[in-house]
Amino acid sequence: MLCDYSPISFREATIKHLELLEYWDKQFHVIASDSNDDWNWDIELRRQPDWREQLIILKDNIPIGFIQIIDPHLEETHY
Repeated sequence: MLCDYSPISFREATIKHLELLEYWDKQFHVIASDSNDDWNWDIELRRQPDWREQLIILKDNIPIGFIQIIDPHLEETHY
């Protein structure tokens, strides 16, 4: 079995990713992981608070995922 070690990269998630993120949110495995989650992408992609990074993950320049990195101490709800 060959392993694919091609690099992954990260790109800032912006409003141009809205359609892609909304599409991913409709996928069965995403709904199954948290069916009550509403990210309000059209609002959140326009916000850039200091305590958060939202990134699109790319493999061979193809979007394969999303990651959000936050500082919970600075995040508004301190969840």
